[in-house]
Amino acid sequence: MIPRVHGDVPSRTEIEELLDLAVRAPNHHRTEPWRFCVLVADERERLARAIADELVDSKGADPAAALDEGRAKVDRAPVIVVFTAIPSSDPKVVVQEEIASVAMAIENFLIGAHAKGLGAMLRTGAAAYHPSIREHLGLAPTEMVVGIVYCGPPAADRPVTERAPATDKTTWLGWNT
Repeated sequence: MIPRVHGDVPSRTEIEELLDLAVRAPNHHRTEPWRFCVLVADERERLARAIADELVDSKGADPAAALDEGRAKVDRAPVIVVFTAIPSSDPKVVVQEEIASVAMAIENFLIGAHAKGLGAMLRTGAAAYHPSIREHLGLAPTEMVVGIVYCGPPAADRPVTERAPATDKTTWLGWNT
């Protein structure tokens, strides 16, 4: 993940190719729950308004200051992709699996962006789950935000984030070493 990007907008073709990678994510029952809302230019204001609404509601922020903060956040990148899930109503379908499928779609998008030399970072925050995001982005009543990806050309290289080794997080059952 490269969290700092600059203002040059990747081409629509590049973003479409990344979304084509996203829809290759595994999905139990083949329900394809993912939806994508791609925001560029002035349309990023929709997300800025959702961020502002959440700040006013949760923190009692001044509306004008909250909108300024929302605008500063959406100015992180020239392209913002909001990944949402519309879970199937089929009783065989587990909602958690639908959300997991969209999370895997996000990962495919991020890996593809990296392979193309683009910077991309996953962010959510409270505004992603605030009811006003539905209004500002025109989401369906059952649609849920899973993640928000900020994307653009990288502004700088970044070293790989330190992580604990997988062995620290792994339980091996039935394996003889």
